[in-house]
Amino acid sequence: MNILILTDYYPPDKLGGVGEIAKNLKLSYDAKGHKTWVLTTGESSGEPKVVRSSKSLIKGVLLNNYHAVKMIRRYKIQMVNAHQSTTTLFLLTKYVPFLYPNGFPKVVNSFQVSYFSEFSNIRSIKVRGRTFKPTQKEYIEKWVLAPMHIFLDWIGYTFSNVITVVSSENQKEFRNTYGRLSRKKIHIIPNGIQSSDFAPKKPDLPKSYLSKLEGKTVLLYVGVFRVRKRVFNLLFALAETAKENPDVILVLVGGGRDYEDEIMSLVDELGIKKNVLFVGRVPNEQVVDYLNSADVFCLLSSYEGMPIAILEAMSSGKAVLTSRVSGMIDLVEDGKTGYLTEVDDLDEITKRLKQLVNDPALTKQLGEAGRKRIEDQYDWSDVADAYIKIFKS
Repeated sequence: MNILILTDYYPPDKLGGVGEIAKNLKLSYDAKGHKTWVLTTGESSGEPKVVRSSKSLIKGVLLNNYHAVKMIRRYKIQMVNAHQSTTTLFLLTKYVPFLYPNGFPKVVNSFQVSYFSEFSNIRSIKVRGRTFKPTQKEYIEKWVLAPMHIFLDWIGYTFSNVITVVSSENQKEFRNTYGRLSRKKIHIIPNGIQSSDFAPKKPDLPKSYLSKLEGKTVLLYVGVFRVRKRVFNLLFALAETAKENPDVILVLVGGGRDYEDEIMSLVDELGIKKNVLFVGRVPNEQVVDYLNSADVFCLLSSYEGMPIAILEAMSSGKAVLTSRVSGMIDLVEDGKTGYLTEVDDLDEITKRLKQLVNDPALTKQLGEAGRKRIEDQYDWSDVADAYIKIFKS
């Protein structure tokens, strides 16, 4: 079968969950004998069958509509697999038959997040008497990019043949928004992981870094810094935990959104400078090494899709501390593979963090159970099969 994957991002130009999902799906489709092309944006690095229409995201997703029509015709595409793609205007050309002598392909549209929820989660939060405000870039996302996404996603939802989401919570979101205007069956197909890539092993990191972790209980955060990620809640809980167990250290991998200065200021204010290590951005292939140097993975977001970061952490055998929202509810079994906490409930977050830090045997047990769960249920090959099955139904 000839398949075209549409995605706004694709490695190595952009790092992030959406691009990694598209990459792994292409590899899985190819491994099953299908011919797969990718249409995306960003800087080209000569990848076979990957077309990048523009370095600019906004310009690219508009130009990609033209390229989508060309590629569907040229390569006789049978299935378009769109992944959180804002290239949706080409769907309107399905009503112009002469453009498609071989017929218009079936379109399977997979939504990772709801931009209604993204919009509502960009807001100021007050915690312990301190107000954390979105950055200027986040306000641009809220008032410019989110409305654009909502409109283009509505076109994708309305004119695609099949709609998929990554979790039961995302399914509810779409039923309560676009589903009120147009009733459609919304399938759940979770994200996947190549478990063998994240098998526990000795981390390949500088000795100078590893020496700072010796004798410590290591907490790890990987991701962009933004208000909905609630990094500040993790820092508040860390400060309380460090009073009882000073040999705990939080490693922050990632950054962005001009949020670093405020985080560093809070670290100083809480007196936990010796308990926090800022790493910054790292190549995606290095994330597994940071996971293998950690004991607990922490992500306390107020909203997500189904985070690849948590799939990677569980596949690496790490206990997970996360929020009781979005795809985390489907991924993490509370008390069995990690802990789910209510968003912004600092008492509950701190309680669970202390349990993980103070009971290494429990932490290891949760991590091992999480790894088995991922191996049994979230393999990329199975995810690709699910999309093919839906296409053929």
